Amino acid sequence: MQFGSAFHAALLEPELFGQNFIVAPKFDRRTKEGKAAAEAWEAENAGKTTLVDDQMTAIEQMVVSVRSHQGAAKLLANGMAEMSGFWTDPDTGIECKCRPDWLAVMEDNPGRIAAIVDVKTCRDASADGFSRAIATFGYDVQAAFYQDGLKALTGRSIPFYFIAVETEPPFAVAAYKASDEMIEVGRAKYRAALQLLKWCRENESWPGYQPGGEIETINLPRWAANFDLGE
Repeated sequence: MQFGSAFHAALLEPELFGQNFIVAPKFDRRTKEGKAAAEAWEAENAGKTTLVDDQMTAIEQMVVSVRSHQGAAKLLANGMAEMSGFWTDPDTGIECKCRPDWLAVMEDNPGRIAAIVDVKTCRDASADGFSRAIATFGYDVQAAFYQDGLKALTGRSIPFYFIAVETEPPFAVAAYKASDEMIEVGRAKYRAALQLLKWCRENESWPGYQPGGEIETINLPRWAANFDLGE
């Protein structure tokens, strides 16, 4: 989480990166002087998130990789970072919020949003690998929710893009547009979640895994139960 936040800041809000993140120098805390120097440095940089050298190097190289990718660089050429949007869902009355990483705007019309962009760090930025991450982490839900939120605010359906950035050398980058099918699936998921939230609020009931408070017998998963017990 700390690394991902630092990378996002370095890429999208570089002016804030230096204010909020810093690499700690090495201190010899075994000595009185070293301990005093460390304490003074910590007091001077209170509130900043500390990174180690390897993390800073990786972040710098990841930023270079993104800027070197033609499609990703184009998406990030003009726009606004971390802008929050608020709206009321018309079907449930639930107050909603989105905060896209980046809203790309048209170069000749800075007031018109051209794309919603989300930057994701990942282990595998290939189409196969990142599509699995989308399914695993629910990025399809985010894409649909953000797209519908921006439509509620602007009256237009704005395309949603992912910029996937690997966190290991050579820090490969890939840019993807969310398909119509992905948006439809994600929309169905978040609509169901909003309806469930509405029901829970109206009924003041928040059921978990066992709504009736029953006691169940639990077994090992099938892969773990495949064991020869012998005689």
